Amino acid sequence: MRNSFLCLFVFAVANMGAQNNMADILASIETNNPELKAGAQIVLSQKAEVSSQNTLEDPNFEFEHLWGADNAKDRKYDISVSQSFDFPSLYVQRNKIGNLKRTLYDGQQAVLRQQILLQAKELCLQVIYLNRCIRLGNERQAAADELVKLYRERLTSGDANILDVNKIEIEQLNITTSNIQRRNELAACLAQLQALNGGEPLNLAESALTEYSDRELPASFDDLKEQALQSDPELQMLRQENQIAGKEVSLNRAGWLPKFELGYRHAYELGERFNGLSVGVSIPLFANRKKVKIAKAQALAGSFTVNNKELQTLAALQSSYNEAVALKDNRERYELLTRQNNFELLQKALASGKISMVEYLVDATQLYEAFENKLSLEYEYQLRLARMYKFEL
Repeated sequence: MRNSFLCLFVFAVANMGAQNNMADILASIETNNPELKAGAQIVLSQKAEVSSQNTLEDPNFEFEHLWGADNAKDRKYDISVSQSFDFPSLYVQRNKIGNLKRTLYDGQQAVLRQQILLQAKELCLQVIYLNRCIRLGNERQAAADELVKLYRERLTSGDANILDVNKIEIEQLNITTSNIQRRNELAACLAQLQALNGGEPLNLAESALTEYSDRELPASFDDLKEQALQSDPELQMLRQENQIAGKEVSLNRAGWLPKFELGYRHAYELGERFNGLSVGVSIPLFANRKKVKIAKAQALAGSFTVNNKELQTLAALQSSYNEAVALKDNRERYELLTRQNNFELLQKALASGKISMVEYLVDATQLYEAFENKLSLEYEYQLRLARMYKFEL
């Protein structure tokens, strides 16, 4: 009883590791990906730049020294220090826009993160598909090797002819070539995953990435649509840009407010000293021309961009959903094949002489093609699910 419990515990832990393996890979890539690291540093620099755009201008210091041509004692000194600044409400509005821009830059990083993690997840799904194809190919290879061995023995005993042996060996060679191609594709996928992981090895176990998640299609497309529109980081980023554009209109309207300059001045002339304050006002009669009109046009363009992106997102989502429904229906038609042991029946029929070698090869090839089609449908179905739920990454 104790041994049985221990076996069940080990099996459960192994299954948990297999289920969490893709999540572990994505978490590792999120930590080690060079592009994400570079993007994070760019976001920091962009935020710092935003902060630097809402500061006071540098103070201005001036010094004048004048002397007369006839008398060296006729000297004049003039020292002035001044500070210019915008109308106070402009700093408040710029600060609000700065906060929105910081959120926007975080959104840009979120879009980049989603793109990279989706690419990694699609590679993981391809690895699962290739592992399954290789497993099926190994079974097919073992059956072909056994058949070649059997017919070589029959050829020796005179119960088979060389043509049958040649046909089987050709089939064996085709299966071997196909298996080599699958393994090469698998190695390429794993290399791409390691590159996304910043070159760090992922140390995948042999049993890793062999099973898909058990996630199914949502009951209602409307629920999926609402989730996607609210959670998609690219749409959120565009909405944020549009909000910033609206704030820029108000900021440019406030640009007609005057700028001020305050300063202190000290003068020395003919033995007398003078101290005083200076006040200046700059009226933007020319510098702010057309800026409000430009900002309005940009805000309107941003609204159109958001609407267009929402339509494109919904169209792509609807297309993926429809494709997933069709793939699921076709996949279920192939489920019956996995419940029938047709290969064993074929082998028995061949061994008993009920079918010829040619009939066996034709029927076995059709069955294997059906199994490969089933694997391909499952893979394509999982890809559609990954793309539909990419906003959850």
